Order: sequence, then C-alpha cells, then structure tokens
Amino acid sequence: MLTASREWIRIAEVNPPELPDMRHHRLTPHWSHVLITDNVFGKIRVSPFAFAARITHDTPEVHPTVVVSTRDRNILAIESEVRGALGNGVDSFLVVIGDTVPHIDHMAHHYEIVEHLRQLQSSLPDFEVGMPTRFREWQFRRRIEVGAQFFVAGPVIDPETVEQNMARLDLKDGDPPVYLMAIPPFSPEWIDRMEGIGAVPATDALKARIDALAPDARRKVAWEIFAETEERAKQAGAAGVILMGLRFDSVVDEAPRYLPDGGYAPRTHHHHHHDPDFPDHGHEH
Repeated sequence: MLTASREWIRIAEVNPPELPDMRHHRLTPHWSHVLITDNVFGKIRVSPFAFAARITHDTPEVHPTVVVSTRDRNILAIESEVRGALGNGVDSFLVVIGDTVPHIDHMAHHYEIVEHLRQLQSSLPDFEVGMPTRFREWQFRRRIEVGAQFFVAGPVIDPETVEQNMARLDLKDGDPPVYLMAIPPFSPEWIDRMEGIGAVPATDALKARIDALAPDARRKVAWEIFAETEERAKQAGAAGVILMGLRFDSVVDEAPRYLPDGGYAPRTHHHHHHDPDFPDHGHEH
C-alpha cells in the first residue's frame, strides 16, 4: 500500500473506460501502481471501484488506488462501495471533493468521509485512506488530524517549482507519505491548459524553452523534464510521483519508452522521513 512503501513509487493516473473493455491488461508489465479517477468533470465512465476490481483480478501485480469523490455519493453509498471493493482486493482510497466548477451540491463532506472510513478500519480488512493537500502546511496538518494516511500534492509541470512548494509542507519524521502529481510539459498550449485547471505555474524559462523547440522535438524533451521533476521530488522528500494528464494509450505505450526503468520506478529507497479523451483534466492532445 502507499502508506507502507519504503521504496520510491511511480504511479500512473488513468481514467476508467466509458464502456467496459479489457484495456487494463495493457498496464502490465509497465506499471505497478495506478490512480483511478472518478468521473472527472462529470463525464460518466465505468465506476472506478469496478475498474479497480477488474485490475486486481486480471492483473494482480498492478495495485490500484481509487479516487473517491464526495460529489456524487453520500456516506452510505461510499461505505457500501468501499466494502465491495475490499472484497475484490482493492485496499487504497483517495478521498477528494470532486469537481466544484460548475457549482454542484455535494452529497457528502470529504473530512467526514475520511473520519468515517478510518473508524471502519478496525472492523474491516486492511485498507488505507488518503487525501489531497495544497502546498500549505496548515491544510496538510489539519488533514493529518482528520486521519489521512497518505497525501497527493500538486500538480507541477516545472522541476524548478518542486523544491519550494514541497518545502511549504515542512515534512517531519513520522509524517504520512506525500506523492507529487506531475505533468510533462508537452507544448506551450498544454502548459497553459494545465495551469488553467490548477497546476503550479511553470517558470517563464521553462515556457520559453518549450516554445523555442520545433513541435516534433517537444515530446522527447517534455519526458526528460518530467524525469527531472521526479528526481527533484525525491530530493524534496516526496514518497513517489503520480504521472497525470495523459491518455491511456500514452500511459501504457509512450511513457514506458521515455521514462527511466519504464513505468516501474527504480528500486531505491526514497528520502521520505517515514485527446480524444478531453476534457478529463484536459487530457493531452
């Protein structure tokens, strides 16, 4: 589980398919961990709980973490989904608010869900509950108090923004692990789009570097920059990195070609102290 790992973990964010298919078989042998989104921007897809269950049954070497949005489900529905997922070998859940634009009445409060799931842990099979955090120590500490056992932060586009933002969390010995969300800077338009959905703004220097490249040279450089972002995240105390914003084909075909060690992170101890698919996050073109 993400809370227990002593090694650096590279995670791929993936969307479930719109209709059931067998695409999850393509995750292996490239990826050991995936983060499964939950109807991003209200685009209806296969339930992330069901998709995670297929992964655990069909590709047991891949470990899914399910995004649990409090937008569409009340506390009873979420507990029922979690109980079913546990029966299918899914043991990792990331509780998020879900989309807030346009305004949507949420069926549950994310803090209450985390507290409720933590209380259930004593009477159910082992599982872990995480939350996102902004790069603000007060929010990070507050969500540790609520009971979050791991965190995701970001996303970032530019390696030069990693250290200063991770430092804002003021990580201490014994803190829950923090996984940094990162996006390769494929083009100036892509960078603008990702900043528009909340990514940490890239430096002018990075934007100028990408803009100066011939379009057919940008892809390879973007992957090199992502690898640098990952290395900076290790140095800054993150427990792993989450590759986000890509179409499924890019996750399983392109990323393993460009990343060191493919989709599997190097087996080293981390420094932690303890598309046609638009508009899903505006996934890449």
